[in-house]
Amino acid sequence: VEFPLTAPEFLQAARTNQQKAMILLKYMAEAQKALEKGKHLRDQEPDPRWQANYDLIYGQLIAYQARIYEYGAALEEFIRNPKSAPPLKGTTRLVHWDVGVTKKIRTKESEPYIQKAAELLAATSKEFPGTPWAVRADYERQRGYGVDLHPDYRAPTVQVSNPIPV
Repeated sequence: VEFPLTAPEFLQAARTNQQKAMILLKYMAEAQKALEKGKHLRDQEPDPRWQANYDLIYGQLIAYQARIYEYGAALEEFIRNPKSAPPLKGTTRLVHWDVGVTKKIRTKESEPYIQKAAELLAATSKEFPGTPWAVRADYERQRGYGVDLHPDYRAPTVQVSNPIPV
């Protein structure tokens, strides 16, 4: 997600995306309930690949709920105390603000989700070592649960004329 540079446009985009985040949070809570309701099916599954898949998805679902809380808080913090960045950096120019994941946590609401997600993802790595599910679980844990905005710089585009006559 990219956010505009000007304060009024940033505010409008931030508020729109905060509303979307609340809808996603509700959707993920319902998905979590559905997964929890079907846990007995996971436990009956004889194939370890499907058990690992369930475990990873469940851990990710909890982790992403934490990140949504953090996303909303990061946008709110930016609205109240906007960051600044130089318009030019070498030959590149500031084009917008990007959202990225960080280890810095802003909200208390996300803490129980973070704790549970970390436990679930660690258990996935431990139970299914050396598998793609374990690799992804490790990645999810290591990248952090917080969200931050950072400036995005791009080189100016160069117009190239068509060297072949038409």
